Parts: sequence; structure tokens; C-alpha cells
Amino acid sequence: MKTIKILLVDDDLKNSMLLKRFIEAEGYEVIYANNGKVGLEMYREIRPDLILLDINMPELDGF
Repeated sequence: MKTIKILLVDDDLKNSMLLKRFIEAEGYEVIYANNGKVGLEMYREIRPDLILLDINMPELDGF
């Protein structure tokens, strides 16, 4: 069975790493990006199954 890939895009590193650990404990693959610009580049590269996206970020917001 294919592992579901989740792209987590958020500029709050501490909370993002906590959330990442919880999600990975459920068997999902989590890729982290620290701002919207990096997140957009990673989206184009890895094509995740789901994106968890913060809306207030530097560089490029979640909207």
C-alpha cells in the first residue's frame, strides 16, 4: 500500500515539528516547508496527497 504524503507548510517551527511527529506516528509521510514560497516549490516537486497550510507566513501566504 502506498504511503500518504502530507506537505506541512508553516513558519512556526516548534509547533510544526510537534504536529509532524504526531502525524508520522500514524504512519503518514510528512514533508515540512517553513514558508509559502518553499512550500509551493515542494508541492510542484513532490505532488503530495494532502497539504496542511498556514495562511499567515512570510514570503508567500497560504491564500
